[in-house]
Amino acid sequence: MGAFSRAAIVLGVTLAGSVAAVFGADALRDAGYLPEPGEAGAPAAVAPAATPFDRFIQASGLQNQATAANAACGFGESLSAGESGFWLVGDAPGNLGVYRAEPGEDHVLRSFTASADNLIAYSNEYGELFVQTGGGAFNSRTFVLDEAGEVIFTEPLLERARIALTCDDATAAANALNAEFVASGAAVDPIRSGLNAFVVGDGYEDWVYPRVDGLVEACAPAGGVAALEEGQLTLLSAEFDAEARFGDEIYHEMSGESLSGAPEPMVYLTLGRVDSASGYGGISVYSAPLSWRALLADQDSFALVYHYEAMELVDFTISGDGSRSHSQSMGGVLDESFPCADPERAVSILEQLADDSRAAGQ
Repeated sequence: MGAFSRAAIVLGVTLAGSVAAVFGADALRDAGYLPEPGEAGAPAAVAPAATPFDRFIQASGLQNQATAANAACGFGESLSAGESGFWLVGDAPGNLGVYRAEPGEDHVLRSFTASADNLIAYSNEYGELFVQTGGGAFNSRTFVLDEAGEVIFTEPLLERARIALTCDDATAAANALNAEFVASGAAVDPIRSGLNAFVVGDGYEDWVYPRVDGLVEACAPAGGVAALEEGQLTLLSAEFDAEARFGDEIYHEMSGESLSGAPEPMVYLTLGRVDSASGYGGISVYSAPLSWRALLADQDSFALVYHYEAMELVDFTISGDGSRSHSQSMGGVLDESFPCADPERAVSILEQLADDSRAAGQ
C-alpha cells in the first residue's frame, strides 16, 4: 500500500472519529462510515459509555489502545468529573487524546489531541508524567457536553506542546505510551522536542507576549527547532513585554541597590542549542531592557550593550529524554552578541521597537 493510500485511510479514520464526537456513531453508521456491530471489520466491542465524557470520547466505537498507560496511571476505563485519561485510536499512526474532565456538574472536558507519530512521553523525579509533541503543538480545546455527550459549546485553548499529569507509576506509563508511539512510526528527537515545547509554551495566558515581528526570520531564516544545526546557538523566539520587571539579580549601576521588581519594557530573546553528542540541549533566555547604551551589528551578529549589568540571563537544560530542567539565573549581563544572518535588519527591528515603546509611554 502506498504512502498516499495509508495517509488517506488514517485521515478517514481521524475524520470519522472527529465527526462521531460531534454527531454520534449512529449517524456515521447510517452514512456508511462505520460498520454495524458484528459486521466484518467492526471494531472490538467497547463497554457501554457510562458518562457524558465517555459518550463523547468513545463515539467512534474504536478500541482504545492506551489501556496499559491508563492502568499504570490509575486512570479508570470510564472518565468521570475530576479525572483524566488517554484514548489512542486508529491504524498507525493513530491519534492520541489526552482528556481532563473538570470537577463539577457542567460536563467540561479539556481535550488535547495529536498524531501518535509526533509524540514522546517521559517522567520526572516527582512522579509526574509528561506527553510532549516532537514539533508543533497539541490541538487543544474545551468542550461543554450535555448528558448525551453531545457538544453544546466549544472553544480553543492556548497552544501547548506538553501535557503534565499526576500518575501512579509515571515511568511505566511513559514506557507504555512510547511503545505505542514507536509502533505508530514516531521518530521524535527528544532534545529538539524539548526545545520546541519551551518555545510553544505550556498554555499559560500570563506567559504569552507579542512576538517581535521579523526578528527570528532575520537571524535564523531557516526557522524552527527542526532546522537547528548541531552545537550552534540560534535565536528561536523574540517577544516584547511592555510591563516587564527586573529580576532579583539586577542591581542599580551606581548605588548597588537592587532593582528587583522595578518596571522596565523588555524584549525576551530565547536562544537554543542542540548537542546530540553529549545527550543534552540548552536554552538561554535574555531579558533585555530597551534602554541599551548601544545596539551594534557586525558581519554575523548583533550586540546589545548597557551602562551596567541590566540584562538578566536565565538558562535551562534539555535532557536526552526531552525533559526540561528548572530555570537557573546566571545573573546580570553587561553586553552580549547574538548570532544573526541579517544583523542590520535585526538592529533596525529592535530600534523601531524601542522607538514605538518610548512613543507609547509618553
